[in-house]
Amino acid sequence: MKRRSKRGKNQKNILTIVIVALIIVAGAAALIIMTQGRGEGPDLTPVSTRENESHELLIKGCLFELGIANKDVRFSGRSVDVTLHKPLSEAMLSRAFSPVKDVGDLEIESARHVRVVIDGRTWDIRFSGTPVKTARCAIIVDDMGLNLKWAKDFCAIDADLTFAVLPDRPYSEKAARYLHERGKEVLLHLPMEGNGMDPGKGAIYHDMSRSEIRAIVRHNLKSVPHVKGVNNHMGSRITPDEDIMRLVLQDIKDRGLFFVDSLTTSKSVCRALAPEIGIPVIARDVFLDNEHTDSYIISQIDKLVKISQYYSDAVAICHPYPETLEVLAREIPRIRDQGVEIVRVSKLVYSAKRSP
Repeated sequence: MKRRSKRGKNQKNILTIVIVALIIVAGAAALIIMTQGRGEGPDLTPVSTRENESHELLIKGCLFELGIANKDVRFSGRSVDVTLHKPLSEAMLSRAFSPVKDVGDLEIESARHVRVVIDGRTWDIRFSGTPVKTARCAIIVDDMGLNLKWAKDFCAIDADLTFAVLPDRPYSEKAARYLHERGKEVLLHLPMEGNGMDPGKGAIYHDMSRSEIRAIVRHNLKSVPHVKGVNNHMGSRITPDEDIMRLVLQDIKDRGLFFVDSLTTSKSVCRALAPEIGIPVIARDVFLDNEHTDSYIISQIDKLVKISQYYSDAVAICHPYPETLEVLAREIPRIRDQGVEIVRVSKLVYSAKRSP
């Protein structure tokens, strides 16, 4: 009896051990499931899903930089629809989506469409809602051709500046070729009689014959290669003269060029004549450096930004002064930060919204 009782006790102990072991195994399994739910265990999510989620987070971060709330962003696969409540420019989009360039490709199709390509996957981001108001400005650097250093210094500024080259100066041809080779837009800076100061070689005077004027325009255009348009150097005596300017603008038009009125006098007739002749004409809005001081140049840049934002475009003219070079290089990022894109002047000439 005692032996049978001992055997029963041993069987009971074994059964207890088995039950405890099963409880431990079940508890361990439950713990693994719980820790996986909290993200502490092995991640069994497909790699492609995790990548898509990280790409979505990057895009949301870029949109957040533009002040766009999550409720205005809708993802449908790799198509993203964004509802706007304020205008955006291409420059603003480019700046906000700049982190994409560290991991993939960014294409700003327009102020309504951005394309992001990461790891071979394309995300199309489209904006709707409030009308997009672009703000652009052109900055023309006059008086190129007297030396090559000015062309090199201003060309080094990180912006799509436009350069006006004087004819028949020591470095006119070299400066024009240098700038053109670096992708800059070149204008002929056509000298004209002004307020008594000497406009220099290749100038047009009010007492010249028609044949003399036409010969001068043709010669000057030949002396400066790669020109896309013309703007006047001085000219307060010439630009108000309808007969002379009709002749000059016709010759410029015949060569497929446009004209930028430096607007050295409010009596200029250039824009009024443009429809009659059929030549694209735009006028200067701001001179940046009539005074060679930091404070003055900055105040004029502020004026340029305000005009650009109000009218969607503006044209500034400056000169190769050391102060202008320093301030312009420093202030270019601030211009962009205010949503104003700096473009070559031809882009404004051929899409001018303001009437004379």
